[in-house]
This record gives sequence, C-alpha cells and structure tokens, in this order.
Amino acid sequence: MAEDLGRRLRDLRMQCGLTLQELGAKVGKSESYLSKLEHGKINPSLATLKKIADALGRPVVHLFEDSLTTFQTVLTDGQRRHITVSPHLEYEILSAPNSQVVLFKVRLKRGGSSGAQAYVHEGIECGLILSGKVRIVVGERSYVLTAGQSITFWSEQPHRFENVGDGEAVGIWAVSPPTF
Repeated sequence: MAEDLGRRLRDLRMQCGLTLQELGAKVGKSESYLSKLEHGKINPSLATLKKIADALGRPVVHLFEDSLTTFQTVLTDGQRRHITVSPHLEYEILSAPNSQVVLFKVRLKRGGSSGAQAYVHEGIECGLILSGKVRIVVGERSYVLTAGQSITFWSEQPHRFENVGDGEAVGIWAVSPPTF
C-alpha cells in the first residue's frame, strides 16, 4: 500500500519534472520526508496528500491510480475504487467519476485522523456518521458527531477530522466539486 503510493508519487513528480527539493518547497515538506514517502517508509496525512496533489496539478485520486473509469449509472462492489490513505484511514468511492460531486464511504480506525494539520479546498462537504464518534473541526469550531448525525460546511474553511470513539467510525460523505 505505502510502497504503491510512493512509486506513484515518484512517477507523477518525475512526469512534472520536479526534484524532491522543488516539490518539498511547494508543499512545505523536506526532501528527506518526501524521499521516505516515495520509498513507502511513511504514511502521509490527508492534508499532505492534498498539498502534493495540488502541487502536481492532479486530484488526490490520481495519486493512487492513473485512469478514471468511464461514467456509469450503476456501480457494483467490484467496480468501486478503494483508497487507503493510511493504516487508519480508508475511502470507498461510491460514485462514478464526474466533475460535479463525489460520494464516498470513509472508514476511520480508532485513533485515526485526517492528520494534525487542517486542509482547505474548493466547494462544499456533507457527511453522515453511520457508526462511531468523530470530531470534525471546521475553522474555529469543533463538532463531535455520532451515528445518525450529519454536517454540512464550506470546505474553503480549514477542516480536519479524527475518530474520538472506542472503535471504528464509518461515514458517508459527499464533496462538490470532487477533490478525489
């Protein structure tokens, strides 16, 4: 998993003609950190992945796979994309690729988070917690959501999330426009 992501990051960085030092300057990470990432030695936060994707001019999903499937009305289990960001954070993309909205299931293991650093991107997010307990920080406000509760916010505000419950947390999320 981490090695596949590392190889993909290295390939995309090289396609863009960037050195580790140049990419590091764009994303605020050291050359050493990026080298460890490219060699599968560390797992980045979601905020770091977003910064790298932005620096490479790609949506985050391109850090995990090269081509998008063709648009379909119905997707079955075997057709859905799965993205493992870290051992604690996994996404299952529920919607077909399009330029308007992405719908996904997020699984956040106990103690897992999107990373210590908040991130921002264009658009709006809506989420529904199916199980577990998740703290979502949006701007200066902090919300603790449990099963059955939902949230909607402008994603231009710095935001992050973390599992603050005793077990795995699962939610359904929509982001428009897609950042995956």
